[in-house]
Amino acid sequence: MQKGGLSKGASRQTRLLASFFDQHVLGIMAHFSDIIGDGLVIQPTAEKKRSLRAIEEMINIAKTHVSIALPQIRACLQSALDTHDLRDQAFSAWAALIIHSASDDIALVMDHTFAVIAQNWVFFSPASQQLAHATVAHLLKNHSTIVRDAIHTLPSLASIPLMSKFYSEIARLKASMHMSSHCQAFSQRCEDENATVVVQALHELVSWLEKNQQFIHESAVSEQPSPVIGKLTRSILDACIRFAEDRTDIVSLCTQSLGLIGCLDPNRVEAARHKRDILVKSNFDRADEVIDFVAFFLERVLVKAFHSVTNARAQGFLAYVMQELLKSCGFDKVATYRPGGSQSNSSYQRWMEIPSTVRSTLTPFLSSRYVLTTSTTVPAPRNYPIFSTKLSHSAWLRAFVFDLLQRGTGVNAKMIFPVLARIIRGHDISISIFLLPFAALNVTVGGTDREAKDIGKELLTVLEHQGQGAGHFETTKACSENVFQVLDYFSRWMQEKNKELAHMRNVAARMGQSPPELEELTLVKQISSVERVLSGIPAEVIARRAVECGSYARALFHWEQYVRQQKKIASDRGETANEEFLYQRLQDIYTQIDEPDGIEGISTHLHVLDPDQQVLDHRKAGRWTAAQSWYELELATKPDNVDVQTNLLTCLRESGQFDALLKYVESFDIAPSRSAPQVLSFASEASWMTEKFDLLRKHVTKPSEAMLQDFNVGIGKAMVKILDNDQPGFLTALSSLREGVAKGFSNSNTSSLQTCHDHMLKLHALYEIESLSGLANIQAPDPDRAFDWEPLDRRLAILGSYMPDKQYLLGIRRAVMKISKLHISELDRASSWLTSARLARKAGLTNTAFNAVLHATQLGDDSAKIEHSRLLWKDGHHRKAIQNLEGAIAVNAFRSHDKEVVAEASHAEDKQQQQNMLTARAHLLLAKWLDTAGQTQSQVITNKYQFAAKTNARWDKGHYYLGKHYNKLLESEKALPRARQSMSFLCGETAKLVIDNYMRSLAFGSKYWYQTVPKILTLWLELGMDVHNASRPAASDVGIADQRIRILDLVHRQLRKYIDRLPAYIFYTALPQIISRISHPNMKVYEVLSTIILKIVSTHPSQALWSLLAVVKSSSHERAGRGLTLDAKRNKSEAASLELRNMIAQGQKLSDHLLQACEVHIESRASTVSLSKDLGFSHRLAPSTLVIPIESTLTATLPTVHNSDYIRRYKAFPQDRITISSFSDDVLVLASLQRPRKLTVRGSDGKNYGLLCKPKDDLRKDQRLMEFNAMINRALKRDAESSKRRLYIKTYGVTPLSEESGTIEWVDHIKPMRDILLKLYARKGVTPNYNELRTLLTEASADQQNVAIFTEKVLPQFPPTLHEYFVETFPEPEAWFAARLRYARTCAVMSMVGHVLGLGDRHGENILLEESTGGVFHVDFNCLFDKGLTFEKPELVPFRLTHNMVDAMGAYGYEGPFRKSAELTMEILRQNEETLMTILETFVYDPTTDFVGKKKRPTPGVPDTPQEVLESVRSKLRGLLKGESVPLSVEGHVDALIIQATLPWNLASMYIGWCAFF
Repeated sequence: MQKGGLSKGASRQTRLLASFFDQHVLGIMAHFSDIIGDGLVIQPTAEKKRSLRAIEEMINIAKTHVSIALPQIRACLQSALDTHDLRDQAFSAWAALIIHSASDDIALVMDHTFAVIAQNWVFFSPASQQLAHATVAHLLKNHSTIVRDAIHTLPSLASIPLMSKFYSEIARLKASMHMSSHCQAFSQRCEDENATVVVQALHELVSWLEKNQQFIHESAVSEQPSPVIGKLTRSILDACIRFAEDRTDIVSLCTQSLGLIGCLDPNRVEAARHKRDILVKSNFDRADEVIDFVAFFLERVLVKAFHSVTNARAQGFLAYVMQELLKSCGFDKVATYRPGGSQSNSSYQRWMEIPSTVRSTLTPFLSSRYVLTTSTTVPAPRNYPIFSTKLSHSAWLRAFVFDLLQRGTGVNAKMIFPVLARIIRGHDISISIFLLPFAALNVTVGGTDREAKDIGKELLTVLEHQGQGAGHFETTKACSENVFQVLDYFSRWMQEKNKELAHMRNVAARMGQSPPELEELTLVKQISSVERVLSGIPAEVIARRAVECGSYARALFHWEQYVRQQKKIASDRGETANEEFLYQRLQDIYTQIDEPDGIEGISTHLHVLDPDQQVLDHRKAGRWTAAQSWYELELATKPDNVDVQTNLLTCLRESGQFDALLKYVESFDIAPSRSAPQVLSFASEASWMTEKFDLLRKHVTKPSEAMLQDFNVGIGKAMVKILDNDQPGFLTALSSLREGVAKGFSNSNTSSLQTCHDHMLKLHALYEIESLSGLANIQAPDPDRAFDWEPLDRRLAILGSYMPDKQYLLGIRRAVMKISKLHISELDRASSWLTSARLARKAGLTNTAFNAVLHATQLGDDSAKIEHSRLLWKDGHHRKAIQNLEGAIAVNAFRSHDKEVVAEASHAEDKQQQQNMLTARAHLLLAKWLDTAGQTQSQVITNKYQFAAKTNARWDKGHYYLGKHYNKLLESEKALPRARQSMSFLCGETAKLVIDNYMRSLAFGSKYWYQTVPKILTLWLELGMDVHNASRPAASDVGIADQRIRILDLVHRQLRKYIDRLPAYIFYTALPQIISRISHPNMKVYEVLSTIILKIVSTHPSQALWSLLAVVKSSSHERAGRGLTLDAKRNKSEAASLELRNMIAQGQKLSDHLLQACEVHIESRASTVSLSKDLGFSHRLAPSTLVIPIESTLTATLPTVHNSDYIRRYKAFPQDRITISSFSDDVLVLASLQRPRKLTVRGSDGKNYGLLCKPKDDLRKDQRLMEFNAMINRALKRDAESSKRRLYIKTYGVTPLSEESGTIEWVDHIKPMRDILLKLYARKGVTPNYNELRTLLTEASADQQNVAIFTEKVLPQFPPTLHEYFVETFPEPEAWFAARLRYARTCAVMSMVGHVLGLGDRHGENILLEESTGGVFHVDFNCLFDKGLTFEKPELVPFRLTHNMVDAMGAYGYEGPFRKSAELTMEILRQNEETLMTILETFVYDPTTDFVGKKKRPTPGVPDTPQEVLESVRSKLRGLLKGESVPLSVEGHVDALIIQATLPWNLASMYIGWCAFF
């Protein structure tokens, strides 16, 4: 009994303690934090230690009941840990917190604890070190599950010998992590709000990147770069910005990490900051919007500020504000709310939407009792404008926001604004930045006219102010960015309100009523208030300041709106706008934008180009020599003009004329000039580029401290330190340069990799200077150890299409290599010169290329002779180039170099791979040139190709070009009459030679796989058909038939050998082609085909089974039978595991049920159905090990490293493939005729994916066309110019389930262009009268003389309005500009591809726009190969380019980006003609799919047979228009097509459903 009594007493005591601490722990911690953090009074150290002991004792007594104050305890102890005298006592309290915390709380502090121990270990006393050891032991023993769950992000203890046992255990758990998982973990750790966690993460990241750059860089240049690379870069950039003000150690580590990652090509790797904005449409009048605003503010701003602050007093104010905000929105009642009642609770729902990590921080403040003890006197309103030169940016911003919060209007705003005003002064500036636009709009809309004018005056004052001096300008620039933020928010709000007003009026009009008068008046008044503020700031002022701030897209956005306004005003008055002035200003803005095509587009609208405009045109187009000539003439008359000097030096730099640049610099009097910093920057770069280090020393010792801030001058200074062997000075110079780059980072210029490209390049260069210098490490470099160049080669490759940046880096490398303390040979430096020569040649800078070749030759690199010959060839000196190369080969110029490479190679395979590489390259180049020149006998050329292939048997290019040469001979023979065809061709020997050489090339590189694999299959299968068809040959053909059988057997022997050797994913790339020929009549061919298919399915069953299972459903009994036979073979195979057999069986059932779901009849009225009840699908079929059939999971990524071992080991699909987890039972049914239905599949990654099941539609044609488009995408990515412009075709996954049904990947966030336009016109009160339009179009198209009916009566009814969609969908200028560019460019790409394929029926339902990017998206590819010409009203336009589409491209229309992108696309299509025709050939000759289609009657010019289709496509690729025999150039071809597409007569002749008037 006594025992029970004690138990009851203890229980009661526990409850009392729990109740006490639940109520008072926050107040207790506020008191202790005030003492430790020197709040109101600075306390002695002894008192602080006493408080820390008290905190520890409190934790020991209260145990888990302190968890409500966990963030406060962490912040308080962390601030004490940063103080030397308090560190041991603080950690003792921390250890107590770990011992007594519950599991949920341990998960929150696990990473922080390890980071604290790792960083403070060397400062701990022996007793604290033992305590740290015991704490880690406790975590590993008692919380092992949490440790395992957090293992990816757990900070390392590798630097602590005493922790070696724990480190080994953790390392063992981490051993299975993939490289991408490491990146993901580092990214997650860098996103942490706690500085200690981030510092430790970055320390480890720097070391990890040093060892694993290869993974980062190989992924960055792969076909599909891993998204974790961009995510990691994004998190480091964000950390750099987040801790910029008070943590220089974090910023320094960030810059080192970014330098290691390197300057990634933003056209391939995306790291855009995902912005989630909020718009308070009701201006705080609606309670639900206020709740949403407060939740957003807490989640995105306030909780982060709370975690990051270490000052206890500041944290107390933040805690008070969070408490009051939670209370004001009813969040404090969620603790007692029980969901499931009859009434919903919006506060509860919004609370549950807040991330759980944020909720855990906020929960204590639902019931906390913070009160203010300071006075609450409200200051008098400020006089406007507040802005002045005496105020810093933060002082102005805080004063402005504070004043606006005091003027809040409306019940809700007056309730929360005064609370928010408490955390403006002296608090995190991110709070003021966030609140400014909301407070400004609230006062503008709800305040007095005077207050609205004051706000307008304040904004205008900031934008008009011209700051003097660098410091003042930086302040003005920062203030201007805040003003732009306000203007953006005002514009978005006004657009939404205008839409609301238009909707209200439309609804009322449809009902035959007037809109509610009071509601309409209120909306009009509110919109007018905002409109007055916006219209009070001239577009010219915004554009000018935007240019000064580097926000060029914003300048363009506002000036283009102004251009439209001026044109409309002039049009309404019956006048003509001063377009010359308007376009000149646009041209000025475009000169500042890194967009190469816009300025050319604008120039076409300027009737007369003055010399300055011509020079701008030359510069933007890269015609630097032409621009240079102009500036040299200018300099003769204006020798001291700063702008002319810098412009001339820019031209010389860009064209690589560094010696001439230095001569000009010497002639300039730069000492007193304001151009001194710019000129010295050019001079420093030119000095190291030309390796004139005496001049470099002279230039970098001249400048003042201000001039030393220039990056190039700083690099020059670092190089001088290397020359002087001054290691401390060198490391200090590098650190200073990194710090300077970090200072240039801002929130706006780190929004994407594109915007911070220049900064990333600088950090990239600094890492390379450090690694090449020989001064980076404390240990002396080993003079005998050769430098490893592979990492630097990979680092150069990641820059992608940025050729000038590559040259810049190569110049820095060579300079450092020359003076480095490492062992760097002259051949290494020569190799760098040759890389420069190749880049210059491709950029058309012939003089620079010749100069680089000369330097390489002087350094003894014999391979320079090859590059010299290439330059001669490019310059048109073909005979001289051939003679030069033949001469070098004749004297064995490359032998010595080959032997040297072999001698230096460390591995046997490397020796063989490098063997005679230069000789092989020289012979192959000679063979190609002799072949092109057409002046040498065929056998001689064949011998040359053969010699090149034999010289280096492990070089894919040699075998590929030999095979390509044989294929050329094969095509030539094919065109001859049979009597003139050779025996080699007739018996299949020539085809065998093509197959043999293409097969050999497969093993040594992936560059040519998409050309060779389809061709191998086509030639082999044709040869098999020839053998089958000649089973009963004529007497004269018996010998040929026997030879063919022999040749086919040899081909099969070769194929089997390579099928065994090569990885399955190589053949997977052509799986649809292989599957299409599964019913090949020759049994020997079928046996080899089945071997290939079985290998693919065995290796990649999750992906390949989707293709194989469709064969079983074939209407052809033979195809279906062979599909079943393959399934049976696979199941009976010894190699077939039980898992694979189960997968096939389950896949068969899943495919059957999906097919049934596609084809089940659905009632016409149903818009949603049940997957199980209505479509007969069994949910028990999920989960499945088959991947979700979408493009990303079904596409194999190919290796970029050309090495046979690497190719065999390479994984073409990710380990964590996305398989089917479950199906949602809710199915959306679309309204179109066949009633397609959208299924929702949950993937193994936890995300939902949509599949559109299409009945009665053979999707094999769509699938093959996606292959064709994917091939074009690969070609566009490889080309430097198209990659720079991000040209692409939007593709998606297509999976046939049978010959009549299948699934299409559902693409979210796309809208048909027709729907967009109808909605925009409806808002303007424009509704198409189709009967009237049909009459007008019929009349207009009756005779060409009637075309004015179309232009003067039809088009004016529908003024261009598509541009408004981009303004509304992308209200931020940067996003608007990027979206519009992408729209114009993707439109151009698909226009050219569509023309080549004869793609028609491009009405507004078949062209869609991506809402996230603005890109053009095409669907429905049934009308191919000029089928549109067979319509009752033939389609006369080559693609859709209506007035709406042109106008939405911007002020330049189809000039500029559209035209240039179209030309680039057509050029690339022509360059890849052979590859594209090979792929197309496999389509049109596919025996299972009718690509050509049967015509009711023949139409002149429309192909009827596969051969005619191929000829039609080839003619278009070669620039032949219908009825023409002379091919057009690319430019001429594109121009002719644009004219055809926009010709009023052609448009008027289109059928009415095409809507040429939209």
